[in-house]
Amino acid sequence: MDAQVRGVGRPPGPHDDTLAKLLPVALRLFIEEGGAALTPTRLHKETGVGRATIYRNWPEPADLVEVMLGFATEQPAPERFAGDLEADLFMALDVLLDRFEHRPARAFFAACIEYGRHSERVAAAAEAFIAGILGPFRTVLKRAVDDGALTGSVDDLVSELAGPLILEHVVMGKDISRRRGRAVVRRFLDHHQPTQ
Repeated sequence: MDAQVRGVGRPPGPHDDTLAKLLPVALRLFIEEGGAALTPTRLHKETGVGRATIYRNWPEPADLVEVMLGFATEQPAPERFAGDLEADLFMALDVLLDRFEHRPARAFFAACIEYGRHSERVAAAAEAFIAGILGPFRTVLKRAVDDGALTGSVDDLVSELAGPLILEHVVMGKDISRRRGRAVVRRFLDHHQPTQ
């Protein structure tokens, strides 16, 4: 965006402290009340962030949902996979379960589905949300397929491995224990790498 459109001396985007103040409130409102609550007036009232700042950076509720999605699916600090398929899948599992435990994956996804009925952008965001949280599994399984340790479509393998965990947590509302997650990984490996 050039200075004429932004205004002289105006920064091109929101400051980190603005996002830190706005995003938790926007997430709470989105989960509790849906996208219609994400108006500049309501967000200003709840956070003190200027209405003009909100409108300039996120003119539509879908814009703010996309920012929340980016934070929700942000990859953790680069993992150093060991090169051992089972160990790497356990590491990917830990990333997924940490997200389930520390971020409102279930409620955010449900809110995306509901709001997605009114916004094609948010409907696409719901799909992107699931794809994003499966990123570490995709990385490990793609490498295994490329190296010949596994055969098949990476998409199919990711769905087969992580699908039951996503279904149980996001759709059925269950918490997934590390023990349960590791059992799913071992069953997947037993099916795809039978003991010789």
